[in-house]
Amino acid sequence: NLPSAGEASGEVREFKASMTALDLTQVIQGPTHRGGNTLDLVFVSGQCRNDLDIENIVTTPLSWSDHFLLRLDFLTALPHRREADQTIWYRPRRLMEPERF
Repeated sequence: NLPSAGEASGEVREFKASMTALDLTQVIQGPTHRGGNTLDLVFVSGQCRNDLDIENIVTTPLSWSDHFLLRLDFLTALPHRREADQTIWYRPRRLMEPERF
């Protein structure tokens, strides 16, 4: 929540520089509050940005809040996983102590 995110104040510039340094990109563009400011922020890591498709970004005013509802779709391919053999762990019966359970 950054009340003056649309402005060029020192606080906003410093915050944006910090997010850039962390390789984070702001996804929501435009107001998310009835007052016209971008208060609600959604960031995506640069590591994920190339593998992530963000679509249908919609901000909808709500009758019961001064914040807008943010809706967006994150689309990504499933990561490739190699199948691994199931690992089974067990304790030999001679080492089990029923009193300790």
